[in-house]
Amino acid sequence: MKAIKSTRQVTKAMELVAASKMRKAVQHAQALRRYALHAWEILLSIGRSHASGHPFLVQRKVKRVLGIVFTSDRGLCGSLNAQLMRSLQQYLKTLSTLKSFESMDFITVGRKGHQILTRQNKTVIATFPSLSNHPNIKDVLPITKLAIDEFRKGTYDHVVLVYTDFISPIVQQASVKVLLPFSPSEVREVLTTLAEVKKQTKEQQEIIITEIGKGQEYIFEPNATQVLDVILPQLTEMQVYQAVLESVASEHSARMLAMHNATDNASEILDDITLSYNQTRQANITAELAELSAAAAALG
Repeated sequence: MKAIKSTRQVTKAMELVAASKMRKAVQHAQALRRYALHAWEILLSIGRSHASGHPFLVQRKVKRVLGIVFTSDRGLCGSLNAQLMRSLQQYLKTLSTLKSFESMDFITVGRKGHQILTRQNKTVIATFPSLSNHPNIKDVLPITKLAIDEFRKGTYDHVVLVYTDFISPIVQQASVKVLLPFSPSEVREVLTTLAEVKKQTKEQQEIIITEIGKGQEYIFEPNATQVLDVILPQLTEMQVYQAVLESVASEHSARMLAMHNATDNASEILDDITLSYNQTRQANITAELAELSAAAAALG
């Protein structure tokens, strides 16, 4: 009983810490979503009018794929990492059906993802620590630079993000999204995940996304290539940063829920053991009283 009480105190403390971190992480993720909506509006417009004007916008056959996988460094967050890996396996099965597909390598952010993929004999070209404590845009720059450089060199034809999308404190959804190259269909999918669009019905979502960027034309100075060389990498960094914030919010939410369930389970076990203890003690007292009564009756 003492051990269970001590464990319950630990899980309760971890729940409160995770709840505090979750609130900050959710605020950051929601703040970025508002910016991301306007950024994707610009990207969708550029993609429609300059689909073949930049390497980031040119579609390629899917031969070699680079996956950036976001997991946690620590456990005690329920089935968060397992759910993410199941989604990754489903994506790999989908890729394997393509005739042009050859292989998929990984960049892992978080120790859990690196451990799981290494055990599965997957090729991990780089590993970064989990960014679960107050991440900022500078933290994702090395990750983004590595992915962009490999994509530009032609080492990989597609770059995808594998992360957990924060839906609510009790719901986290694993997502696999194409980071490079940009395409209107992929941008439409990203737009539907943003908070301002999520709030609408499916019909309203379709109207909003159809109207975004419609009829807009941009004048580039000094020229389109130089402007796109600056804008598109920044949008790529923003998308990676958004994935980081969504993953952080999901991790803290999953840990808070897991620790809450652990605290409740400890309380239930403690109640059962306390009941058994009291029943056993009462039975012993009753037996001793019966013996004393029988002895008194025999002497009388």
